[in-house]
Formats: sequence, structure tokens, C-alpha cells
Amino acid sequence: MRTIPTLRPATPDPAPPSTPGPPPASAPALAAPPPHPAAVILDDPTTAGVLHSAWSGDPAVVVPSPPGAGKTRLVALLAALLAVRADLRVGIAAQTRDQAAEIARRLGALDYPARLVWPAKQPAPDLDPGGAARVVQGRSVRYPNSGGGVIIATTARWTYADPRDLACDVMIVDEAWQATYADLGALGAFAAQVVCVGDPGQIDPVVTGQTRRWADSPTGPHVPAPVALRAAHGDAVSVVTLRHTWRLGPDTTALIQPAFYPDLPFTSRRPPEHLTDAHGDRLPEITGHAVTANAGPGDPALTNACASATRDLLTTALTTDTGTRPVTPGDLAVVTAHVSQAAAIRAMLSDLPDVLVGTANQLQGMERPAAVVLHPLAGYREASGFGTDLGRTCVMLSRHRAHLTVIADASTRTVLRAADPTTATSTHLALADTLGL
Repeated sequence: MRTIPTLRPATPDPAPPSTPGPPPASAPALAAPPPHPAAVILDDPTTAGVLHSAWSGDPAVVVPSPPGAGKTRLVALLAALLAVRADLRVGIAAQTRDQAAEIARRLGALDYPARLVWPAKQPAPDLDPGGAARVVQGRSVRYPNSGGGVIIATTARWTYADPRDLACDVMIVDEAWQATYADLGALGAFAAQVVCVGDPGQIDPVVTGQTRRWADSPTGPHVPAPVALRAAHGDAVSVVTLRHTWRLGPDTTALIQPAFYPDLPFTSRRPPEHLTDAHGDRLPEITGHAVTANAGPGDPALTNACASATRDLLTTALTTDTGTRPVTPGDLAVVTAHVSQAAAIRAMLSDLPDVLVGTANQLQGMERPAAVVLHPLAGYREASGFGTDLGRTCVMLSRHRAHLTVIADASTRTVLRAADPTTATSTHLALADTLGL
């Protein structure tokens, strides 16, 4: 078990015989050093539990989290405190470059000199110039010769580095449910201790190779890393669960939690936040609109409805605990299942470049005050595995804070009822009932 080093005063030399005189002046009290900004991880018992498990040297720690629970914040706080207070070398493996850059910004804001490994041929990301984090390029990146340090890179970048050059004490895997067990095995060459932080309800790792050989194996190389890790090592894996979302409101939490997180109960701690229309009426947290579509997932009726709903939201106002202001394009996101749908909507909203438009895979991990979602089964006439994938649907329904508009196909309910009853189709039917689609 790791312990915080303690400085003990040296044993004083024997004092010479005392002589009469005035009493010696008392030495001034030494002021305690200010706590490191990352010490706020101790303010919450759950996040403190993650730190305790990592600091104690547990070989594997898994941290399941609902959407908007502060995973990126936790990763940054944990890495900084382990490096500063325990002098550990910490590696952070993110699944995308955007995620890696965001973690670097968080560490920079904590005044920790983390290093973000970035491809030499790619433009460096815009890190806060006032922060301590820096971008490093090329293959010369190394940990400091003494003391702790934090190096951030994508999983792909870590896997072709040399473990002899970048060996570390702890490897933190961000968005770990997007990493495969094979990825985790490669990352394990760098550190004997891993901490996996992520959302178990979201999209599984994208695997392009054939996995039929391991179809029935709970520890197959294609399985999400934390799932296979727990299946392989059982109680040897420490589990600390985050049980509150700071993004999703109570209505969205009531919709999302039972549908996608039956084994992870969580509650909403989001501060009050809502939209109001031009008449001052409060918009519901979630609304659903059915559209008649006859030309498949790319039907213009669907994409036009999404673009129109987005423009309608620009006439609303956002109310938070800091006041009320008009909704701007930067407050909005449009989430689709297909790249072609996103491209069509982006073209329709070309005069509003600040609106975030993309697929569920592209927008995973992002959030906006309000979002418009095109239902993943819209345009389909059969309940395909892609359209009913629960991870994709979970991502699409959890990108917003104050308001969500769901655009669906009027025929989707009929399609679901005609399909073979499975967990996915039953969940989608229950969601359709709740949304009134």
C-alpha cells in the first residue's frame, strides 16, 4: 500500500547547560502548504474511493459511470494527485484525439505540467495558454528523470510506443468501454496497475475484423475492456461506481436509467435548467415528433424536420442558475445515426456553422444545452441490429442538458411490433411509449 511520505524532524543535539537569562523566544509556527487544486477529489466519498483504490496499489480498478457524471474531471484529478503527492508516473489513454486534448486542458487548468503526445504532421490542439499542459510531438517524449509525471496519448499512440521508454506506474484508460480487451492487454505492457473509467451504457468498441471465433467468450479480444477484465479476474478487480449525473435532468434520468443502466442506478444532480419559448412558456425536458417517411433513412422529410426543429430552438431562451439568455447556435447539437443524414442536415444548416452536427459515434462524450435527435430506426422497415443497438440510442438520448427533441418515423412503432421480441426491441417500444411516438 502506498503512503504519503512524512517528514520527521531530526533528533536535536543535547543542549548545553543552561545559564540564567531571559527565556528563549518561541520559534514561529510553520505554515502548512496550500492543498493542490486536485485535492478536491477528496471532497466526495465516491471520487475519494477511486483515489484510495489507486493509491493503495490495487492492480485493476473499474469505475462505471452514467452520462455526465464527471468522468473527464475525475481522470484529470486522479492523475494530477497521484503524480504530485505520490510521485507516480501516470499514463492516460484516451480513445480519440479530442478526448486526449480535453484531458490535457483539464490538467493544465489544475496547474499540472502534463504532456500531450500529438502527431507531428497534425496541427496541434489549442490548449489554454495560461495552463501548464504542453503538446509534445515526435518520439522523444519521456517522463521526468525524478518525481511523478503525466503523459496523455490516444490508445493507438500508446500501442506503438516502446514500453521501455514510457513505462509508468499507473495507466488510466478514459472512456474504457470504448476500448477492447485487446487494447487493454497492449496498454498493460506499460504499467502493472490500470484504472478503467467509462460509461457501460454507450457504444461498444468498433471492431472491423472477424470475431466469430470468440462469439461466446466473455473475455474475447473484441469485448469492452472493463467487461472482459471483470470476467477474467472477478473479485480481484476493485469497482467504484459513480451514481450521479450532473448533465441529465430528472426527466431524462427517469427515461435513461431503467432502459440502459438496469445494473447501475443513478440520480440527477443537475442544477435547475430549462428552455422557454417566445411566449415565456417552459418547454418540457423531452419532446417527440413523428414524421411520415417513405424513402428510407435518408428521406428528406426526416432531415428537413431535424433542421426545422433546430431553427425553432433558436427562438427560445435558456434559463440556468446564473440567469436567462437567448439560445445561440453554439448551444445546439443534432445527432443522427448515419453519416449521410448528418451531412444532409449540416448542409441545411450551413448558415449556422456553430451548431454541432454529427453521428452518435462522433458526438459520444460531448454535450450541449439542447439537442435534436433523429431516431436511429427512422426510415427503416425492419428492426435492424444497427438501428436497435442500445448503446447508440443511449448516446443519442444523453447529449443534452436542458432540452431534447426526438424526430421519429411514424412507422417505427409498427416496425418494432413486427420484429422478434428481444431486449433491444422491447426497450425501444418502451421508449416510444414514454416519448409518445
